[in-house]
Amino acid sequence: MSEQQPEYVWAFPPEKRRGGRSWLIGVLVVAAVVLAGAVALMLIRPWNDAPAPAVMSSVTPMPTPTASESLTPTPIPTPTSTPTPLPTAPLPPPTTAAPPTPADPELGVFRGKVQPLLDDAARGLSFAGDSTGAEGVQLVDQLQGDAGRMSDAVAPRSIANEWADRVSAYGAALDKLRAAFETGTSTGSPLAAAESAQKRLQQLLDR
Repeated sequence: MSEQQPEYVWAFPPEKRRGGRSWLIGVLVVAAVVLAGAVALMLIRPWNDAPAPAVMSSVTPMPTPTASESLTPTPIPTPTSTPTPLPTAPLPPPTTAAPPTPADPELGVFRGKVQPLLDDAARGLSFAGDSTGAEGVQLVDQLQGDAGRMSDAVAPRSIANEWADRVSAYGAALDKLRAAFETGTSTGSPLAAAESAQKRLQQLLDR
């Protein structure tokens, strides 16, 4: 007997379910619709309303100037005007108080002040008789200084007027004597007048 040849039978594997693939396709379709809707929403909304990108959220925004800093200008100081002073009434002139009347000195006290001056006058006039020119002028200048001090001395009221008159006469006589020395003319008459005036002052003190 001959051996039987084996028969070849084609066997197909059982078909797998397609449920899983359908679910994946559905999810992809939904995702595509959501993405398309999001893109369309971003295109429709204005750009200024679009939220800032997520990457910029970590950056600290720079401070913007406030309205008071950017809009308020710095005021410029204006010069102040000086008020015009109102006219005031003129002040009355200051009243000057009359100098106090000097105390009436005693005759003895007054004599003690002016007697040395009269003694110098008598001595100087005696020297003037022997002087000439510039020497005589210098001597008379000294006598005139003593006459000024006698005029400034406060005399007692009992002889004040007479003292002033006699001192004035003595000073006038000295002026004439000095002029005679300056011009080189005779000094006899002016010298005699000066000596007489000096003696009259001495007589007033000797009362």
